[in-house]
Amino acid sequence: MPSISAVPKAAAALSAHHDTRTAAREVLAQIEEWLVDACDAVLLFASFHHRAGLVDASMILRDALQPQAMVAATAESVLANAIELEGRCGMAAIALRIPGIWARAFRLPGNDPRLVVGPDVPARLRDMLGVEPSHRGSILIADPFSTPTVPILKALDAQDDLPPVTVVGGMASGASQPGHNVLICDESVGSAGAVGISFGGSVRLDALVSQGCRPIGQPMVVTKAQNNVIMELGGRPAMQAAQEMGEALPPEDRELLGKGVLLGLVIDEYKRRFGRGDFLVRGLLGGDQKTGAIAAGDVVRTGQTIQFHVRDDRTADEDLRLLLDGQQLDAPPVASLVFTCNGRGSKLFSQPGHDAALVHQRLGQSPLAGFFAAGEIGPVGGRPFLHGHTAVVGVLRS
Repeated sequence: MPSISAVPKAAAALSAHHDTRTAAREVLAQIEEWLVDACDAVLLFASFHHRAGLVDASMILRDALQPQAMVAATAESVLANAIELEGRCGMAAIALRIPGIWARAFRLPGNDPRLVVGPDVPARLRDMLGVEPSHRGSILIADPFSTPTVPILKALDAQDDLPPVTVVGGMASGASQPGHNVLICDESVGSAGAVGISFGGSVRLDALVSQGCRPIGQPMVVTKAQNNVIMELGGRPAMQAAQEMGEALPPEDRELLGKGVLLGLVIDEYKRRFGRGDFLVRGLLGGDQKTGAIAAGDVVRTGQTIQFHVRDDRTADEDLRLLLDGQQLDAPPVASLVFTCNGRGSKLFSQPGHDAALVHQRLGQSPLAGFFAAGEIGPVGGRPFLHGHTAVVGVLRS
């Protein structure tokens, strides 16, 4: 029988107390019920109510738990286990102890052109994240006002001689203006850039990205496009093709069109058939009746396959359930991290705490923590992307 110290363990905790130091002590007390030894990593998330005292809170946890790596960040709302403290004062933390792993905290500086300019950017970013042969994945939390997240994720995608990096995370949502988020990396404190933890060794970081949509109509090929503007689909004006697609839908799908239409961009063109998980879903910005063109929320290339998508609460629930069903075939996780869009929660679902409760239930009630993000980071088709209106789950297994 393995010793107690050789058994993977995690603990997640939540406090709704308004006093920051009291909330930190409540979170620590809950964690110490399960973890009494020093741990490998701690992630701390706090609503903006705790902005001024977040450094004190992180010190309380770090001094007691002595992690190899620790990060903390401010958010609009936080969650832990099956509870989401949406729109309320809250502090959530998760502590991990997984024998045989290494955990390394990192910081990416804010507004730094060296992260996006130059031929050595992919190698430099991997070095900053601590990517090496035993690296298994990274959690990334970025300030939206000072971090060029999209170029960074493109640089972390597969390069000529570099494999893609598994990245899961979200954009800090605890501020409405620059300089007001708090991002802590071990003992370093800042308000810009990004922080995170890289994991390696005897651990897996599996990523679930629930875009909460389903395709409608049939796939179409872009026959003329420039940047994010689609002029033609299948040789016809794009708006005409979209209208004809809508008219051919069953009544229940036509009703959903009134709530908004999204565009799915196929990731892997070599597949014979496309279904959920094969598309990168982006918003539609509008159309031009005169030219018949439509504008997408991302660059679209001529020859690319697209399919229109719809989203509602039922579809979003079904999509997340399907992803979690697939996890039942694997070993139980040690812990999970959940980054859900601040446009989900009660703004999308009638049931409070939907995402946290569903993930917690379907993953065997293993500890989880996370926050409502201003953009979610996770892979689609093995490539890292920044999403919106998405629930991203990072599943840690020993």
